[in-house]
Amino acid sequence: MRLPAVKRDDLSPENQQLWDRIHAGRSSGGGGPYSALIHAPKLADRLSATENYFRSAATLAQTDRELVILATVREFEAHFPWTRHEIRGREAGLREDVIEALRANGSLEKLMPRERLVVEIVRGLLRNHRLSKELFTLGLAELGTEKFVELVALIGHYCTISTVANAFEVLPPEGSKTF
Repeated sequence: MRLPAVKRDDLSPENQQLWDRIHAGRSSGGGGPYSALIHAPKLADRLSATENYFRSAATLAQTDRELVILATVREFEAHFPWTRHEIRGREAGLREDVIEALRANGSLEKLMPRERLVVEIVRGLLRNHRLSKELFTLGLAELGTEKFVELVALIGHYCTISTVANAFEVLPPEGSKTF
């Protein structure tokens, strides 16, 4: 990583509380992109709260969330988040064909219609910076308003996470298979 490691003891008492809250909700122990984000503790805390919303309060199904995350981080070629969410995607029940299609950044022909739609929404937003009328209409019809808004916000959140991981060269665990 391009920034020096931050130790909890180096932070002010207020920021130590933020550290504790961030680390409590992270399976990586606050590592990964949060090892860079902790240099701005209040920002890290708010981004962590957003992730916690998606994990515990979102209406969007876990398989859809992991599909969105993998498709987003793949578009950014963000290796660290890919490794974490490939594992979570499998745990959530994503099919191997889906994971491998995303890894290859290739054809979506083996995906089920909903899976294909979700990935097309991600790719549409990230490649074209907007959604076609057709994709918007299909996404809204398939997901409903609340889940569709969550899906779009989750794409945006993982754009941030991916950008942080890439800018600060947050590397995946050694030996990880990414793309």
